[in-house]
Amino acid sequence: MYVIKRNGKLEKFNKEKIVGALKKTFGHPTDETLLTEIDSIADYLEEKYKKRKIEQIHVEDVQDDVELMLMRKAHYSYAKSFITYRNKKTEQRENPWADNDDRQDIILEKYLIEGETKKDFITRIGYGHTSLEKIFRNREAIWGGRLLFAIGRDGNITGSNCYVATDPEDSLEDIYRADYEIAKTYSYGGGQGLNLSKLRPKGAKVNNTSNTTPGIMVFAEKYSHTTLNTQQKNRRGALMLVLNIDHPDAIDFITAKLDLNKINGANISLAVTDDFMEKFNADQDWVMNFDSPHETIKKIVSAKDLMKLISYSAHTMGDPGVLFIDKINNYHLLSEYPNVSFSATNPCGEQPLMANGSCNLASINLNAFVVNPFTEEAYFNYDRFSEVVKEMIWHLDEMLTILGERHPLVEQRKHVKDWREVGLGIMGLADLALGLSKGYGTEPFLKELEKIMRTMANAAAISSALKAKSHGTFQNYNYEYISSSSFYKFAYDKKTKDLIKKHGLRNSRLLSIAPTGSISNIIGVSGGVEPYFMLGYQRTITSMFESDKTVWVYEKTPLKLMKHLKIDHHEKLPEWATITSQNISFDKRADVQSLIQKYVDTAISSTFNLPNETSTEEIEKIYLTSWQKGFKGVTVFRDNCKKIGILTGGGEHLDKNPAEKPSVKVYEKWYDKITHETREFVTVIQINEHSYSKVQELIELCPECNSPLIKKEGCTSCSNLDCFYEKCAI
Repeated sequence: MYVIKRNGKLEKFNKEKIVGALKKTFGHPTDETLLTEIDSIADYLEEKYKKRKIEQIHVEDVQDDVELMLMRKAHYSYAKSFITYRNKKTEQRENPWADNDDRQDIILEKYLIEGETKKDFITRIGYGHTSLEKIFRNREAIWGGRLLFAIGRDGNITGSNCYVATDPEDSLEDIYRADYEIAKTYSYGGGQGLNLSKLRPKGAKVNNTSNTTPGIMVFAEKYSHTTLNTQQKNRRGALMLVLNIDHPDAIDFITAKLDLNKINGANISLAVTDDFMEKFNADQDWVMNFDSPHETIKKIVSAKDLMKLISYSAHTMGDPGVLFIDKINNYHLLSEYPNVSFSATNPCGEQPLMANGSCNLASINLNAFVVNPFTEEAYFNYDRFSEVVKEMIWHLDEMLTILGERHPLVEQRKHVKDWREVGLGIMGLADLALGLSKGYGTEPFLKELEKIMRTMANAAAISSALKAKSHGTFQNYNYEYISSSSFYKFAYDKKTKDLIKKHGLRNSRLLSIAPTGSISNIIGVSGGVEPYFMLGYQRTITSMFESDKTVWVYEKTPLKLMKHLKIDHHEKLPEWATITSQNISFDKRADVQSLIQKYVDTAISSTFNLPNETSTEEIEKIYLTSWQKGFKGVTVFRDNCKKIGILTGGGEHLDKNPAEKPSVKVYEKWYDKITHETREFVTVIQINEHSYSKVQELIELCPECNSPLIKKEGCTSCSNLDCFYEKCAI
C-alpha cells in the first residue's frame, strides 16, 4: 500500500507517521495509557486499509481518518488540536517563514532568484525532495550560503563556501599562480585560504636585479587587493592568510593590521605549534628560521615576548587569529594518512583543508528539536535530530555530485572526487539553552550538549557509511588509516564502527561548524556555537511619535521566554537566562567549545567576544587555556577596540582601554652559503601607533673563533671563555 503525497509522489505506507502526528497532537505524552491509545488508532487504520485492499490513498484522506477516529473515541480536545495542527502545517507549506521579520527578509533576499517567493525558494533548494523541503520549512536545518545561491541557478557558480589553495612556492611564477587561482575561485563565488610560509623573508637574497626580497607582507597585500578587486554578486571574496610562527617575518605578520589601511581584504592567522606553546609556558626562547639556496636566516626571541606581541595586536585590532596547527593535523579522520596534512584553513577557520580542497556546508538548528520549551517537560527530540542529521549528510554528498563540475579549477574538481569533503554544523545553541532552561555553559547544559554532539557525530558517520554502501566510498578511502585515527576511536560507538568497517565511508570529512552569520539570522536563532552577543538592543524610533521613543528589540527566543514568563524586560529574567558573551567567564565559554570539538572532525569557527576592559595578560591566558583544552584555533575580539573605527567606517577610534605597547628584542644570524660570511644583529622592535620601529645593532664577531665580541671600557674581548682574543684602544 502506498500513500499519495501532496506533490503526487508515492511513498510506502508507514503507520509510524500516524503515530508521530498523534504524539504531537497529544503533546508528546509519556503516560502509558495515552501512548497505548495512540498505537491503537494507528493499528486500527492500518488494519482497515489492509482489509479494504487499498493500494493507494492520499495523505489528506489518511489525516481525515485520523481526525474521525479522534472524534469517535470522544477525544474532542485532541481532535481540535489535530485540526489546528493540520491547518498550521498547511499554512507552513503555502506560506513558509511567514513570521520572519524585516531583518530576516533583507538577508534572505540576497539568495532569492528575482520574483521568487519563500515557498518557491524552499522548493528550489529542496531540489525535488519533499523530506528536505519539510526540514527547511520547519527550520530544522539549512544549506550554507553558497549552496542556497547555487542550487537551481545556471552558470559558473560554485556550491562550496570553502577552498584552500596550494601554498605558493618561493618563486615569482608560483606567487602569481596562487594569485590567479584565488581570483578564479572568487569569480565562482568561493573563498580561499593559503599559507605564505614557503616565501623568503624580508631582506633575504634573491637571484634577480632586486638582490633581496621585500618579504611576505608585500605578497600578502597583493593577495588582499585581489580579494577586494574580484567581484561577486552581493559580496566580495574572502581570504585567509596563514603564516607559520617559526617564519622570520612572523613579527611583520603579527603587527600588520595595526595599520587600519593594510590587508583589509583578508583574515590573518598564525599557525602556532605545540612546541611554541610549550616554550611560551616554560618562558624559553623561540627560534624563527628560513633556509634558502643562498643563505640560512635565524632569529631568536623570547617566546613570552612574542606572545605579548600577538596578544597586543589581538587586543588592539582583533588580529591575528591563532591556529593550533598540530591539533588541526592530529585530530581528524585522516590523521593517519601518511601524505595528508593541513597548512591553512578556509576564510572563517572552520575547515582545515588540503591543497585544492573544498567543502559544501550546511547547519542544523538545535533549537528546532526542543519539545515543550521553557517548561519542566522540555526535552530534546533525539530521534528527529538523528533523522535530520542523516538526511543532511546524505544530501550534502549529493551536492558534491550535482555541482561537481562547478568548481573553478580542474584540481579542485579532482580533489572532490578523491576526498568528498562535507561540513555539517550547528546553530541555535544559545536558544537551546533557554528552551531547555539550562544556562549556557552550566553543568546540566554541558551534560546535554555532550549527548547531542555524540549523537550528531554518529548519525553523520552512519549516513556516510550507508551512502558508501549504495554509491561507493570516497576515492582515497582506507579503513586501516581511518580506524587508526584518534578521532575515530573516541567519537564513534560500536554500531557506527561496525557499519564503517562493513561499508566504508562516502565522505572523508563530515562535521564542520561555521559561524552561520547569514543563515542563523534567516532562521532566527543564535549563530554557531556562541552565546548571544546581547539578548536585545535599544532602538530609537523618531518618525511615529511626537518625540523620540526608545524601545527594546529582542532576539526571538529570549522574547518567547519573556512572554512565557509574562515579563516585559530582560532584566527580570532569571540569572541563568541572561548569559551572554559580555558576562560569561572565559572558562565556561571554553568548556563549551572544548566539548564540541571532541566530536567535530574538522574545526569550529568561533570568536571570543571580550569586554573592553580585558587585558593583554588575560588574552595570553585565553590562548594558553584554549591550547590546553584541545582547541584547533582561537580568535578574540575586544568590544570597542581600535578596529571598531574601520568596521563602522568611522576612521580613527578612541579605545578606552589601550594596552601598553610592548618591545621585543630579537637576536638575528644571517649566514651566506656562497661567501660563508655571517652577520649577526641584535634588533629591538618597538611598537608605535600603526606599526613598529626597530633599532638594529651589528654584532662584531671574533676573528679567531667567530663568537660575538663584547665591548667594555675601551676594550673589545671575545665572549667565548675558551678564547683569549682581546683588543684595546690604548
